[in-house]
Amino acid sequence: MLNFREIQAFRAVMLSGSMTQAAKDLHTSQSNISRVIGQLERRLGIKLFERQIGKLMPTLEGQVFFRDVEHTFASLRGLEEKAESIRKRGSGRLRVAAVPSMAIVAVPDAIHLFAQRFPDVDVTLQVADSLTVCQWLATGYADVGIASEIFNGTSVASEVARKSQGVCIVPSDHRLAQREGAVTPADLIGERFLSLKSSDVMRKRIDDACLIEGEDKRILAYESHFAAAICRMVVRGMGVSLMNQLVAREYADQLAILPFSKRIEFATYVVYPLNIPMNMLAKSFADAFRESSG
Repeated sequence: MLNFREIQAFRAVMLSGSMTQAAKDLHTSQSNISRVIGQLERRLGIKLFERQIGKLMPTLEGQVFFRDVEHTFASLRGLEEKAESIRKRGSGRLRVAAVPSMAIVAVPDAIHLFAQRFPDVDVTLQVADSLTVCQWLATGYADVGIASEIFNGTSVASEVARKSQGVCIVPSDHRLAQREGAVTPADLIGERFLSLKSSDVMRKRIDDACLIEGEDKRILAYESHFAAAICRMVVRGMGVSLMNQLVAREYADQLAILPFSKRIEFATYVVYPLNIPMNMLAKSFADAFRESSG
């Protein structure tokens, strides 16, 4: 099998026309170049150079062999350029899994930003609840996930991408819409309230924040897994709610968004498989999500 060092030495001699110059180009000695060329000639069984009047001249066989060598080096340069292109532009596909609220209000912006940086990458977005997102990452069904809750035992790792404050959302013509200052639990007494499903990690936090001396005086009218659906129902005048500010702001022109007197913090997580470093595309998407949702 041919030795790359021998081919490199042969090419350097052909390009420079001199073993002395080839030795300088390869940062070695002339004697070493001469020895390596001799090894290559013996390996090939052909004479590659002739000395004529103090000059080193390639034989016909050497010229033919050089054309093949240049073709090979051109292919190597092509591989280097392809690798550089992949590094800068990416290649292949990225599978993103996200909870519905983020899939509607934040992930599309992240995909747009990601696509500007990696135009040659196909992106697939799958939508599910947080538990399913974590399971998809653990089983390799997705490359990167965006979740609102992390579950133990699902073999995923996570990082907090964003923390948002809870806000009160009311219809634009509601009595609280023009209120100055934060809405309090007392302001919600007798109000029809739209809740997240009882299985949602934020449901209990919101319910606890609305208690007045241990009693809930809201009218729990509707509930949904989907924060975006709750926002739409508030727009329709079906009640009021407490919501992730990141979601609520997407509907700012259709409803009133007010601060709430008690602190309710919503976390959004980037999820990836446990003990497996995120690949370049997944990491780049996570960066894009943080930037676009900031």
